[in-house]
Amino acid sequence: MGSVVEVGVEALAAVDFSAREEPDPNTEPRVFLESWLDYQRHEFVRKLRDLSQEQLVAWSIPPVELSVIGLVRHMTQMEHHYVTWGLGGGDYLMVYGEEDYAGGSVSTVEEDLRLYFSEVDKANRSISAMPSLDSNGDGTGRTLRATLVKMIDEYALHAGQAHMLRFAALGEMIR
Repeated sequence: MGSVVEVGVEALAAVDFSAREEPDPNTEPRVFLESWLDYQRHEFVRKLRDLSQEQLVAWSIPPVELSVIGLVRHMTQMEHHYVTWGLGGGDYLMVYGEEDYAGGSVSTVEEDLRLYFSEVDKANRSISAMPSLDSNGDGTGRTLRATLVKMIDEYALHAGQAHMLRFAALGEMIR
């Protein structure tokens, strides 16, 4: 049974923050890669638990101008660039431009999170529409296989950063 943590951020109210097991390595390659992306997304979102809006936007490790919400904004753009647009084509949107990492404020937290979850939903539809791992995307031209590996890497990197920022913002180690 998953745990839902009480949070002061409406967009996170229904998120299951419980830990998950790593994907089964004995599944076929597409299921394995999609499962790893889902796992990494979940681990990234888990870093948002226990944080207030103020803590989500804090640059908690000076002099680094980076916040947890900045990472959420960046991953929204990565989901769009590599997956939604990268695989599906269509209109290319840079919601935050170059200000994704450093941007965000208490007044944008709810919308930033809604945009992130919306982009993940769109990205999942783009993934589902791809016939095989070797299918090329209409945006970047990358294969689904290369896109999934790229996004797994992006999430692993930025979940680690979010982990450190989270503990710094909280001022203590909370498991």
